[in-house]
Amino acid sequence: MAEQEHDLTAQQLLEAQQALDVAAFNGILSLAIILRKRNLLSDAETEGLHDIMSKPLSLPGNADNPVVQDAQQNLDHLFALVVGHR
Repeated sequence: MAEQEHDLTAQQLLEAQQALDVAAFNGILSLAIILRKRNLLSDAETEGLHDIMSKPLSLPGNADNPVVQDAQQNLDHLFALVVGHR
């Protein structure tokens, strides 16, 4: 892939990062739901996945950020839905 330079504003960079984060969350959670429906992801493994995804959100400097707090709440809610899929 060729390297390209983009002259993006801070807002555009933020929006791009948010879009990538949502895409990653959706992909991971969709895969987790599929694996759980097929009985290929246990409760303990699901909890471990949640812990791995939550860890960066709880690091100092992140945990006090209201946007990060919202992301953590969304992640917790989505994983509650994942756990319900069997």
